[in-house]
Amino acid sequence: MHKKFTKLAALSCASILLVTNSAVAFAAEGTVVPTEVSLARQAELYYEFTGNDSGKAGYAQGNLYLYSPVDASYNLYWSDNTGALGRYYPIASLKAGAGETAVFQFGYHTAIPADATKVIAVNAASTEYPTVSNAAAVFDIPAGKQLGYFSADALYTFNSFSDIHIDEEHFGETPAYWWEYSEAHWAQALAYAANLGVDFIVSSGDQVTNAKLANLDKEWQAYQLILAQSDYVNPIYESGGNHEVRQDDNVPLELQMFINGSGLNGSIDTIAAAKPYYSVTEPTTGDLFIFMALEGGYRPAKYDEFTTEQLDWVENLLRENYGKGKNIYLIQHALIKGYGPGDDLETPYYSGSVDPELPSAQRFISLLEAYPDIVWISGHSHEDFALDYNFTDNNGTSCSMIHNPSVGNPTHVTDGAIDYAFNENLSQGYYVQTFKTAVIFNGANLCDEKMYPAYTYIIDGNTSVKKQENKPVTLEKDVEVTPGTLRSVLANVNTVLGIYYEFSSYDQYQALKKCYYEYKDMDTNAMTEAERLTAYSRLKSSIAELYQIAEALR
Repeated sequence: MHKKFTKLAALSCASILLVTNSAVAFAAEGTVVPTEVSLARQAELYYEFTGNDSGKAGYAQGNLYLYSPVDASYNLYWSDNTGALGRYYPIASLKAGAGETAVFQFGYHTAIPADATKVIAVNAASTEYPTVSNAAAVFDIPAGKQLGYFSADALYTFNSFSDIHIDEEHFGETPAYWWEYSEAHWAQALAYAANLGVDFIVSSGDQVTNAKLANLDKEWQAYQLILAQSDYVNPIYESGGNHEVRQDDNVPLELQMFINGSGLNGSIDTIAAAKPYYSVTEPTTGDLFIFMALEGGYRPAKYDEFTTEQLDWVENLLRENYGKGKNIYLIQHALIKGYGPGDDLETPYYSGSVDPELPSAQRFISLLEAYPDIVWISGHSHEDFALDYNFTDNNGTSCSMIHNPSVGNPTHVTDGAIDYAFNENLSQGYYVQTFKTAVIFNGANLCDEKMYPAYTYIIDGNTSVKKQENKPVTLEKDVEVTPGTLRSVLANVNTVLGIYYEFSSYDQYQALKKCYYEYKDMDTNAMTEAERLTAYSRLKSSIAELYQIAEALR
């Protein structure tokens, strides 16, 4: 490669380099060849795919080169054949002088979105929506690099959240102290999930703050009430973080409050077992989600957080399910110092990581390395996507590891330490799309519902659609369901959802809520008698299931 480009290898994923009086051309084999150019020509955009995955579809790692014939600033976007993909921020904003080439670098395992067919560069001064027709330069993504799917082809989708940190606000004795916008951000996260229509939500811990045990139940109530009052109607599954067990002398009680507050997987048997860890099987594919919990207490750097019983359970699940045509996810809260994502591995800024010398941590690490095709999703440090500590596989020696920032309050690094300054307009998580051969974790700001191209990651997938049996509707017998009767039942369901909001994390509550949302705005007079009977029967059945779980837990 031309000597002017040799320093590119050292750039970070968000770096920009200016190269004077030269441009580059995209060669058929995927390399970039520098060429001298005329300053009179139009802006030009080229893409060099790099790394071990440079030949694989969907992998964005590489360099985007933008040549400008004039002194100008440009915004780069992922685009389909018409214009910029609407749910994404610009890839980058580049400034280049006349005859200069600016460069943006995509990092390791970053993803080309499923719907992207082009990259476009649009003059930053333009006030028009960025389209292919008004672009200053267009790069056509080679067919072999396009993922081959559209977003609509996803087998299922979910949101991955962490560190919500409800903090005494709604029911507490005092206003929030540490997490000023946690309730508003939780509501925004749920609105984002509802707007996307995800199939479920996973959270990797610290749903509550637990600064004072006397207020812990009130924090769970606030968490549940916001969920109940949202338009989100699908399941939610949580893992247990260190704030769930913040009061060290009360860990057994706190773990039980987590079990009751989260509902685990909604199974009476699972809840009765009184274990804070559980698994969920995605019904359309058989993909496995394993939810772990911290059991030692508030200080992961000090305590062995995983009991032998929990690690035996995890290992047995991995042994039984690994290599059988399914994706497997471990959702576990605390990052490991110097090992996985979530903090700088050479100069850690976060002091509360799991000590890798602890016996349970060493065994946990051994599982991450023995089963390289699983995905570990963590949280804990809150560190903003912009710090770029979000994905690693430890140079291929471990499984793929994804770090969630924070719904409640993403953090930055100031003077070598974590800065917890509040930002009303920043709340972060992932929108995850599962395709047959790939999984894409789209990093997003939940406040404005935009995704970050530089912090969107791709992992090889291994799953397929499984035949589903529709759950038959058992129709009520000898019941005449008039329009008025159905309206009365809907009003009763709305009341039940309000009374039983503390079960909003439970599958039974969400199933009733989803059924209610399906019918609540319908014109009952326009429905046929059979349609009203079906609606009535479904609602009555869902109410009965919620009553059953409520009675079992009270």
